[in-house]
Amino acid sequence: MALSLGEHGCGATHARPVTHGAPAKVFQIDCPPCESHLKGDRKPQKLVYETDPKTGKVVRQARVPDADPMYSSTPDSVPLTPDEARTNEVRSERGRIQIEMLQALAALRATGVEVPPEAMWLLERELPAGVLRGTMLCANGHDNVAGLKFCGECGIGMNVKAAIGGAGPALDIARLHVQSLRKLCRDRGVPDKGSKDDLIARLRAAGKVAA
Repeated sequence: MALSLGEHGCGATHARPVTHGAPAKVFQIDCPPCESHLKGDRKPQKLVYETDPKTGKVVRQARVPDADPMYSSTPDSVPLTPDEARTNEVRSERGRIQIEMLQALAALRATGVEVPPEAMWLLERELPAGVLRGTMLCANGHDNVAGLKFCGECGIGMNVKAAIGGAGPALDIARLHVQSLRKLCRDRGVPDKGSKDDLIARLRAAGKVAA
């Protein structure tokens, strides 16, 4: 929470900013003497060995400034804490597995093969329900997982049909979320790219909707 380098820096104590009891994530130091010491400007360089993370073999050695291991001159290159490094590793691996599952699921659906129960159990653990079962819009335009009897947002029955391009009162699409508008565009076979105004204009041109 605080840093004091004594004779190696300016001699003063630098404290991490705290806002409403929450410490800032990045501890920024605006002190040339302390920054110089943290970067290792006044210390001899050290010899480091770069190893292959998979094999553990040394692939390169180099002499670099003897900088503080938790210091960086830019926010993007600030070293991760041990907890952050573990979290980053776990999330990266889980993301890779989810991408592979999505690719496998798309391939199964394309071939019409039924997903085995054990595989579906694993997919249900890792992927959102909307990806596996698809989504539906209620009459008010809220996205819901397919199979629900009532909308989780407004409570309306999912068997109530919204009148878009059909008989009855038209749906006021201007009230819909942009993701719901994109889904409507895809359902009606029109491009789903662009701003919310672009999507509304395409839907209005494609069928009967409210102004």
